[in-house]
Amino acid sequence: MATPPAQFDLEVDVVAVGSGLGALMTALTAHEAGRQVVVLEKAPKLGGLCAYGGGEVFCPNGPRMAEIGVEDTAEDARRYVDFLAAGYNDPRLTDRLAAHYLDAIAATERAGVRWHPVEGLPDYYYPDAPGSNTGRYLAVDLFNGADLGEWQQKTWASSPHLPPGLTHKEMYAWGGLANVTKWDYEVLGERVVNDQRSFGPGMMAYFVKAAVLDRGIPAHVETPVRELLTDGERVVGVRAEKDGRDFFVRARDGVVLAIGGYDHNKAMATMYENMPDWNSAAQPYFEGENLILGGEVGAAVAAVPPTNLGMFFGYNIPGEEHEGVPLYRSSWECGCPHAIWVNKRGQRFCDESFYKDYQPRLREWNGKTQTQDNLPPFLIFDQNYRDRYPLGSYMPGMELPEELVTQADTPRALAEKLGIDADGLEATLTHYNQHAAKGEDPDFQSGHYPWTVRLVGDDSYPNPNVGPLDKAPYYGVRLVPVGVGINSHGLRTNEHGQVLHVRGHAIPGFYAVGMSACPLDLGGGYQSGTSNLRAITWGYIAGHHVSGKPV
Repeated sequence: MATPPAQFDLEVDVVAVGSGLGALMTALTAHEAGRQVVVLEKAPKLGGLCAYGGGEVFCPNGPRMAEIGVEDTAEDARRYVDFLAAGYNDPRLTDRLAAHYLDAIAATERAGVRWHPVEGLPDYYYPDAPGSNTGRYLAVDLFNGADLGEWQQKTWASSPHLPPGLTHKEMYAWGGLANVTKWDYEVLGERVVNDQRSFGPGMMAYFVKAAVLDRGIPAHVETPVRELLTDGERVVGVRAEKDGRDFFVRARDGVVLAIGGYDHNKAMATMYENMPDWNSAAQPYFEGENLILGGEVGAAVAAVPPTNLGMFFGYNIPGEEHEGVPLYRSSWECGCPHAIWVNKRGQRFCDESFYKDYQPRLREWNGKTQTQDNLPPFLIFDQNYRDRYPLGSYMPGMELPEELVTQADTPRALAEKLGIDADGLEATLTHYNQHAAKGEDPDFQSGHYPWTVRLVGDDSYPNPNVGPLDKAPYYGVRLVPVGVGINSHGLRTNEHGQVLHVRGHAIPGFYAVGMSACPLDLGGGYQSGTSNLRAITWGYIAGHHVSGKPV
């Protein structure tokens, strides 16, 4: 633990560490409560992990649902959240989330964030799960990057995982991810030139404008926090680094940690997420400092099961980087027709189109052989697929890199090149194709969930997620784990967002929100938009409490 210096470089009421949704919502809330706030960001740009995401906020029973003719209730919302949690949540924290998320969303609108409902986008488990519904997501209107002024170049303008300048409504109207070759690239090109932002970059631009420009909250990029400063048990500030030297900041009321988790700390990630390997689609600034900084002041760590959170499998296109490290992409190809996953035995083992099904099946242990028989998975597709759909950034007709994709004229030859069982792959394709030709998948029911159909399905097929693999040549890709910053372990917090000590009491002056805090409010489940909702809501709750105005 570090003690305060004789003299601080800066003194404020609240230090918000990070610049994603949790940090900026905390900063906005504390500022509106009359507190002096500063934002400290490790990366060279503002926006945090959220700027690489889809920009969706899960908002059941929300104020905009009536605009698209959808009815919802608080009771149904809670039934669905409890279904996601699967009994691994802390009901007190879930209660707090449920009690304040609508107030938090309303506060963002007063701050200038322009939300609209995403019509027709269903919950992951709709219609099977209790309380499930459609139309519960919010997304932002297009944002003009020039409105950020001097911060335009110091914010994440685009995400490598999502098309720039495209709204959710347009993406679905144009056929979803399966039909990217049919999108209107003239419109998209014009928007890119004009820096019109959407998805996560657009959402975070609204928050940066609201906090940093409209309210004048000072923000410092390339200013990583290295230590928490304590005076006895209380956290009273931070030691950061700025311009190559120590930068001491006093926090009269408290420090709020909102720096995400450990996606780029492979040792932490493999241990906590129970995987033999780990890679990330996130920017390379999430290295587990939440647990390191918290651990140094006695903070407790909590966990939810890693089995079914936001983790995918994917690949790195040779030579493709972001921020100086390899860029890993999640593989959505398996949700399109003419593509499946197999294990080393050449067998399918899941509904490939629904990552909530494939993730826990990949983790299965064979207790007799002490092996995880479904690791690694292999993406298998044929020329039918190549004629219609992309592989990452490679459109149909473009030559695929040999370092990534294995190609062969027959399934048996492909299996031999990939090192998987050739008899198994041939038998799998024979069985699969017989049913896929009729749009059926009796083994794993691909195409059952409307969410997968909407996102990656091709509506021109009888089953938008299913099509036979019967046209040579055949292709295969060995896939690896790819995290997106949704981690199972984080700091244990209470109903105010305060970090708890290992002995159970709140650490005075210390808060954690977003993925820096363990997602005990959501427990053992996840769906798109829930992480963003958590960050906004707990930033709102913590921002009020650190300002002495608890809600």
